[in-house]
Amino acid sequence: MKKVSMFLVGIVTMLGLPMMVNAKTIEVDSDLADAITSAEENDTIKLIGNVTVDSQITVDKALTIDLNGNTITANADVKYVFDFNGNGKNFTITDSSANAGSIINTAQRGVLVTDGTLTIDKVTINSADRTVQINPVDSDDKAKAIINGGVIESNGSRTIMLWGNNVKEAAALEVNGGKIIAPVSVKNSAAINLGSANAAGTYVVVNNGEISAYNGIRLYGNGEEGMTVLTMNGGSINAVGSGIIQSTADGTENTTIAIYGGSITAQPQEGAAAVGGDSVGIYHGQTGTLIIGNADGTGPTILGQTGISIKEGNITINGGTIKANGEYREVVTARDDGTDDTGAAISITSSAVYADGTSITVNGGTIESENGNAFYEGIGVDGLGNPVADESTVTDLAIAGGSFTSKEASVVTTETEEKFITGGEFSSDVSSYVSDDLTMEQDENGNYVIVSPVTDVPTEETPTEEVENPETSDGIVLYVAISVIAVLGVALTALRLRSRLRKSY
Repeated sequence: MKKVSMFLVGIVTMLGLPMMVNAKTIEVDSDLADAITSAEENDTIKLIGNVTVDSQITVDKALTIDLNGNTITANADVKYVFDFNGNGKNFTITDSSANAGSIINTAQRGVLVTDGTLTIDKVTINSADRTVQINPVDSDDKAKAIINGGVIESNGSRTIMLWGNNVKEAAALEVNGGKIIAPVSVKNSAAINLGSANAAGTYVVVNNGEISAYNGIRLYGNGEEGMTVLTMNGGSINAVGSGIIQSTADGTENTTIAIYGGSITAQPQEGAAAVGGDSVGIYHGQTGTLIIGNADGTGPTILGQTGISIKEGNITINGGTIKANGEYREVVTARDDGTDDTGAAISITSSAVYADGTSITVNGGTIESENGNAFYEGIGVDGLGNPVADESTVTDLAIAGGSFTSKEASVVTTETEEKFITGGEFSSDVSSYVSDDLTMEQDENGNYVIVSPVTDVPTEETPTEEVENPETSDGIVLYVAISVIAVLGVALTALRLRSRLRKSY
């Protein structure tokens, strides 16, 4: 038996597989810190009663904490209930019971991940602020949280906080389910906060789950491309201020945002802190990259009083649905926070303060405004009615596809005089923006569509004399000959039958 065991150990070692030998379950009803200290790699700590902790507990081994329907409560002087800190270690907080348990720190924060990967499922974690903080300390640390289910909730301004150390993907988050909640009553709260000034190196993927807050997701970059990345493939965001918002502070620019699926909704809510203007689906107020939708035209559903508000950056819209239901403003007043209410589905407003320019291409999607323009590009005015920019800061503008609808205002309005429309479908005539080599017509539904002009194609004259085709002539002769032979054959057969009948009589 010992030889077999040693052989298995050798195989496991050669393959680089983790050893799961002697993993056990430790039941705890009082001293949680001691149980974690005495546990070994891959053990399960299972609560059999409610537990109160008096100091922060460090977890540096690969452990599973099973709340088993119970509650861990932190005293007021506990900053974090747990600090998960193990290089390359995998940690889990879950619940094996029918009634999921809770981790509560009403005075301070929830759980901290400084190195390794923490997976959370089924349980509720509630704190005053920063309920889950992902914060690698050293430059070679990698800290990650995976949310598969449960409820992650804060009573303050940030629920999940990623604090990078300016190393790409040093702080990472994957959301596959559950609920992430920050209070809408707290001005500028965010359910997920990517970085802060000089704390980039964050990477977030949202595949599913429900996110709700005053602002759903807020991003800070550090000027370096790829340092702050958000990808949304599914799930939902419900917000009051902005569903997704980019920091406009100096030094926090150049984020990367890709929205391929899911839904983003920003609308006023009862009991929410005042917004001061339109609720905005996505606010892109810095340089950086924003991609919406897939190459096949599919994509997310985005709804706001203003759908997407843009000040700067490189924007590509491939698909999905972008809707606005806010008030139409013939004159746009520039707001201090930059969102500049327009009631447009896609809104681009120039300002001398945001001078790095905007490049936008629309390849597809459904773009619709109930009251304003489907597509608006212009310059706002200040409180005295003076333009906030001498000229448009848009550097590149192209509409190559998509369906644009506006029920009240012009479907497209812009400061540019360029011919930037080469494709798409529009609820009103936008031929003044159509490329000179194309034309616009109304279809059977009353929409204006792009068509290519019909060019004259020279035709050859029909010959005045018929030219006999030898192959055709020979075919006709052969056909006639075969027909004659067949008729003669039938006639001869008939004569023979008649002759035989006479002899029989």
